[in-house]
Amino acid sequence: MDQANEKSLKQIQSKQLSDRAFFFKRLAIGAADPKFASKLQRLVEEYERAAARITLEAEPASLQAESTVLQAAPAQRSAAIE
Repeated sequence: MDQANEKSLKQIQSKQLSDRAFFFKRLAIGAADPKFASKLQRLVEEYERAAARITLEAEPASLQAESTVLQAAPAQRSAAIE
């Protein structure tokens, strides 16, 4: 499989996981039973982590480095830019 297809597949997987997380989050909000809502919330967190992991795997290394700089503190960002 070439890189474009692999990246596209990972994007689709990430989107599906994000959609599932959103679905379970809505269920958790509407659940009357706190124990059930707690279990659903754990599923939400699991799906969100998996989606984030797949998204990071799909990003090229240059974009990962750029996002690291953008997430750094303002002083660190100005030093990295210079």
